Amino acid sequence: MKTIATILSWLFITSTAAFAGNSVPAEVPTEVEFSSREINRVVCPGQLSDMIYSEEKGLTGHFSGSNAFIKFTAEEVAGRLVYREEPSEIYLVCNGAVYTLIATPAEISAVTVRLAPAKTETVEENIGRFANMPLEKQALQVIREAYGDRYPNTYQVVDQAVPVDLCPDLELVREQLVAVEGVGLRLKVFKATSRANTSIDLEEKLFLSTVIGSPILAVAVADHRLQPGQSTRVFVVEKKAIQAEAVNPWDAAVSGGER
Repeated sequence: MKTIATILSWLFITSTAAFAGNSVPAEVPTEVEFSSREINRVVCPGQLSDMIYSEEKGLTGHFSGSNAFIKFTAEEVAGRLVYREEPSEIYLVCNGAVYTLIATPAEISAVTVRLAPAKTETVEENIGRFANMPLEKQALQVIREAYGDRYPNTYQVVDQAVPVDLCPDLELVREQLVAVEGVGLRLKVFKATSRANTSIDLEEKLFLSTVIGSPILAVAVADHRLQPGQSTRVFVVEKKAIQAEAVNPWDAAVSGGER
């Protein structure tokens, strides 16, 4: 198994370098899968002051301090319990900001959803975290967090499977998009699976393509040699203009496409 130190020793920083569980952002309606049978939990990075939902749509719950507990109710039909299938809106007021969850019931285990700090707090914390850190070390930091799947709650994380057509020998899927607001960094995590009949070697330069990202600051590949059918993760860090990011950091995620 590769260690993070080994992966980072292979980190490729581009020559154009001159220019972070999921969390739900405030003021953005966000679809979240909840267990249709178990009690689900929502965590606020502060104090919850209100929670609004529709009992007619089969929801029940309460909140205390920084935690809310939400459950879909079941109906008894012909002697058997029928569980909800339709989504329902939940509005939570956390630290004065409003969060909108589109709760979609699913036959899964209980879910814990974390609310991201409001944008002003998020930007300030991110700026402080990366203050006085060279650009290359900023890229290393974000890749370390992605490799361990441990992001600060100030990062905005979208899990969304987006196929990417890069080359015939690889099945490539962008699985995660992570924005670090206020710093101008955006991380993309890809799953690369070999389609070749023999072993293939992957180099970071292979992923310097506009179908992967633009402008690309750094690339790291977890495993450089793949056997047929074997997969690895690829981490790509982009450097975005902070002004443009503040307008709409999620344009690519919303459209489902690459830029």
